[in-house]
Amino acid sequence: MIRVGFIISLTNQSWLGGLNYFRNLLSAIHSLPDRKIEPVIFTGCQADLTLSKGFPPIEIIQTPLLDRKHPQWLLRKSWAKLLSHDLFLEKLFLKQHITLLSHSISLGKQAKIPTIGWIPDFQHTYLPEFFSKKEIHSRNRQFRNMLHSCSYIIVSSKAAKQDLIKFDSSSGFKASVLQFVSDFGTLTNPPNLDYLEKSYKFQGLYFHLPNQFWAHKNHRVVIEALKILKARNQKVLVLVTGNTKDYRQLNYFPSLMKYAEESDVLDCFRVLGIIPYSDLVALMTNSISLINPSLFEGWSTTVEEAKSLGKQIILSDIAVHREQAPERGEFFDPRNAESLAEIMWKVWSSWDMDTDRQFMHKARETLLKRKLEFAKNYQDIVMSVISQAN
Repeated sequence: MIRVGFIISLTNQSWLGGLNYFRNLLSAIHSLPDRKIEPVIFTGCQADLTLSKGFPPIEIIQTPLLDRKHPQWLLRKSWAKLLSHDLFLEKLFLKQHITLLSHSISLGKQAKIPTIGWIPDFQHTYLPEFFSKKEIHSRNRQFRNMLHSCSYIIVSSKAAKQDLIKFDSSSGFKASVLQFVSDFGTLTNPPNLDYLEKSYKFQGLYFHLPNQFWAHKNHRVVIEALKILKARNQKVLVLVTGNTKDYRQLNYFPSLMKYAEESDVLDCFRVLGIIPYSDLVALMTNSISLINPSLFEGWSTTVEEAKSLGKQIILSDIAVHREQAPERGEFFDPRNAESLAEIMWKVWSSWDMDTDRQFMHKARETLLKRKLEFAKNYQDIVMSVISQAN
């Protein structure tokens, strides 16, 4: 079987969307009958392996070469810069019989191992106000380096591929769209509603907003909508999960919560933060609807989770969300709180448990087919790149 290497940082929870992406991809590959590829994770010795919970049974190789600031990491980086070739990492991969490196920057033009790069999105070209000038420059440089040095590039949507072509028209020929499908890995017997209500101190119906607290995720419009609904005496509850830290805007979460307090909606905008993955899935399952008000996405995990669970979702009317086309989607202008309030109340007041269960059952029946198609598409890309490299 062809061994495919993945470098995955398992040191913190700052990018839960990234961990979910790899969990979904690796789970899909692992479920593929007669698969031709064997994923192998490489991470640092300081990694928190509990972050790989929910991943399928997979080999994880730890090395100080991936521990930032470790002497071996510093030596590796110095030689890689001098030679334009990540020689130390390549030797490790060759020793472990890795044929291809996936979702990574290139090891260098002289490397014996081909690389498939991954560009999640081009958000900084649309919403530069959410990035520092230094980070915009860094992303531009990293993307150009990836486009010119990687053997192939994966993007997650047709919209992202069009953005790639705008960014560098000469690289479009070596980019493929790989639309991921959300699955829930090895998770079995998630907690029931009674457990959730006791653990998180709520009762009754609720919406679930599972986005990290990054500025572009646009939580503010939900607070504005709740303020409108409360003024009409239309009471709803939104439970919000996700990392509360935005490394780009450290004051974002405190200022958002101050605005929620000023709007007098803290009783219906309940922040739970980072919670166990099993609880997260259970919250989604038992909600009346998910919400994704994001201003920009490469391919939304929240939307894919709604599709895989058969749940209703209220989502921002942006190009990628239209491309994802959830069957039970309710679209709204992400800068119009009035529009969101109207839809939230419509969904809240018309929710029917039996209808919800029927859609969830239908989604379970089609999930495996969607998941295998995702895995097959990825495997085909890998085999094509290896064939061309040889």
